[in-house]
Parts: sequence; structure tokens; C-alpha cells
Amino acid sequence: MYAKNFISAIFIFIFLSSPILAQTIDSKVVYRACNINIEWWDNFSDPYLKKYIYLTMEKNHELKKISYITEQYRQTIKTTMSKEFPSLMFAPTFARVKTAQNQIFDIDTATIRTNNYALPLIAKYEADIFLKNHDKTKSSKKEFDSYKYKEKAADISLASDVATIYINILKLDKVIKTQEKVNNIREKILELTKERYKEGLASLYDVTYTDKMHTQSQIEINDLKRQRSLLLHQLAVYIDDCPSNSENLERGSFENLEFKGQIPQQITSNIVFTRPDIMKAESDLEKAKIDIKIARKEFLPTIPILGIAGYNALLLKDLFNWENIFGLVGVSTMQKIFTGGMLSANLKTKKLKYQELFEAYKQADLTAIQEINDALCLIKYDSQKDRANLKKLNLETANYKLIQERYKSGIESFLSLIQYEENLLSIQKEKDNSKAQRLIDYITLYKSTGAKL
Repeated sequence: MYAKNFISAIFIFIFLSSPILAQTIDSKVVYRACNINIEWWDNFSDPYLKKYIYLTMEKNHELKKISYITEQYRQTIKTTMSKEFPSLMFAPTFARVKTAQNQIFDIDTATIRTNNYALPLIAKYEADIFLKNHDKTKSSKKEFDSYKYKEKAADISLASDVATIYINILKLDKVIKTQEKVNNIREKILELTKERYKEGLASLYDVTYTDKMHTQSQIEINDLKRQRSLLLHQLAVYIDDCPSNSENLERGSFENLEFKGQIPQQITSNIVFTRPDIMKAESDLEKAKIDIKIARKEFLPTIPILGIAGYNALLLKDLFNWENIFGLVGVSTMQKIFTGGMLSANLKTKKLKYQELFEAYKQADLTAIQEINDALCLIKYDSQKDRANLKKLNLETANYKLIQERYKSGIESFLSLIQYEENLLSIQKEKDNSKAQRLIDYITLYKSTGAKL
């Protein structure tokens, strides 16, 4: 395991030294890159996808916020652990003492005015013979582990979101170009229909219909551009860039985008139990068990120990005389006898919390298996659909070439030729959509396996 992490770290270092990502290496960014299995993204033949994922790990404010919360839990461990050790305080004290005049029988006592100087060191310690404070520290550690897994899940989820957005942007780039070609064809069809109408070869309905189809294609172009702009804005925010500059974000070509990795036919159960959400649920369960032990130990007595040592004098000049040293050591035992049912209710609450988390763990386990099976199912059927669309596109392309030959021979009209070309472009859009969905399915499987592909 350590060797694998070391090799991954070396790999990430080499990758980040490339011209595309020549940036300062932050240890937290490297940690996140290991969380998301950054080398897996090399399976996509695109020069920018991995770059945007890394920039998200480095700059995204949501991930930084989660990191700060994780660090807070780390500091909570230190706070809890400190209760296992003695505390030492230095409390310099000055007191001005004035006694009242009193009468004892028939004798009047004099009023006394004096100063009191003290330099005590005060040590306090709770003897943890029942390991209650130690269990609280263990509970804090499990809470920290739980949030670490939550942070890892956020890393994987954000990397998947960025990749999905990027693939959809590339798809829209391609589909917009195709739709613009369709729009040009429909414009030509409209012009030809108008000419045919003037010659009495087409009806007014034909002109109106072709005009409507041309307008519809323009609306589709605007909708596609709107979708692309929104996705570019999202991508810019993920990498901490201004959305107004999103149109200038570098990106590759959808035609060249492909997945080169191997997808397993089956996923072992070990992968399921390494998912961050499952590991988080296990940590929550372990913490709940410890909390039950702590609740039981609240019924046991506490044994505080107090020690005081220092100098004490009535005159400042005598403060550091050896004879003025004083000391005190005290040990006591305190046992709660009646708390109004608070301790019993607390113990019952912790047991119920454990049952709640146990049910959540079982549900998370089943959901994880479902998500992996769903992803494999999507890959299987969407791959079949994409291959079928490719076959259909190839057949239509061959038919289009025949139509072109018939047009050159004068058998087919120009109107029939461009109408068939429009049909071919529609099939091309179907192929692009099925390809994008297939690529996104791979990311779905990556996310459902906790980046362990």
C-alpha cells in the first residue's frame, strides 16, 4: 500500500511538471490527486480534461472549505486528548486583608490590616483509571476519520462533475457545428421552395412549412449555445475562474475524445468496501460503539487530584524565603448518585444512535452495490446503442454517396440531395449524443467504485 502511494506521488509530480500544469505543488493538492486516482484520467485522449480536474482540486473553494472543516476535527482530537494529561497553572496572587474588630467576652480584638503574597503552581489531573477520557479521544479520532472520508468523497464527486461538464461542452461544440450545417441546408431549401412557388411547382403551405423548419433550426442553435454557455460558466467557477472569461477556456475536439481504458465485466466486493461513503459509515459505527462505552462509564466515579505548591508570605521581601514554601496535595472521589435520569437517558440515546447508524450503513452498502451494477448496465447498453448508431451513420453515409452519384448523373434533384444530407446530419447528432453518454457512463462507474477502477 505504501509503495503504491509512493509511486502515485512520483507519477503526480512528473505530471504536474509538464508544460500544461507548470505550477507550484501543494501537498494538499497532491493528497486530493491521490484521492481521485488522477492517473485514471489519462484514459481519456484529451489534453485538457486532466488539467481542469487538477485545477479544480487546487482552486475550488468548496473543497478548500471542506479541508478547513477536516482540520477543525483534527484539532478537536488534540483538545480531547489534552484531558488525558495533567493541567498546570501559575496563579500569582496579591490580597489585602483587613479583619473586623470583635469582642471575645470582655476583651476587644484589634483590627488587623496586612498584605498576602502568593506564587502558587496549581496542578490538576483526573485519574483516568476507567479510561473514560481515553475513549473520548478515540471517539474524536473516529469522527475525524469519518470527515476525512467525506472529504475524499467530495473530491471524487467534484472530479466527476468537472469531467461530465467538459465532455458535454465538447459534445455541444460538435452538435452546434452540425446544427449550423442543418440551418444552412434549411435556408437553401427555403430559397428553392420559394422559387418553386413562383413557378407554380410548390404551394404556399410548402413555403410556410420550410420557413417554419428554418426558424426551428435557428431556435435549436440558440438553445444549444445557451446550454454550452451555462456549462462553460460552471466549469469556470469550478476552477476558480471568472465566468465572463469562460468562452476563452481551452478545450479539445470531440472527434478526438475517446476512452482508451479497459472496463471490467465484474467488480469485486472489495471495491465496494473501499468507497468513501462506506468507509465513512463504518467510522460512524465505530464512533457510536465508543460513545456507548463512554455513556456507560459516566455511571462510574471520577477521581480528581489537585496539587498546589509555591511561595506565600505576608511581606513582599520575604516572598522567596525557603521557609515560606507551601504545598498541598488532595485526592477525592466523586460519585453521581441522583441526576434525574440523565445518565440513563444518555446511554439509551447512544444505543439508539448506534442502531440508526447501523441501518444507514446497511442501506449505504446496498446503494453502493446498486450504483455499481447500474453503471455497468449503462455502459453495456449505451455502448450497444453507440455501436448501432455508428453502423447506422456508416450506412447512411454510403447511401449519401450513392445519392451524390445519382445527382451528378442527373437522376436526383439538388433539393433531394440536400434533404438527404440533412437527414445524414441528424443521424450524426444522434451518434454524437450516444458517444457522449457512453463516455459519461465510464465516469459514472469511476464515481460508483470510489475511483478504484
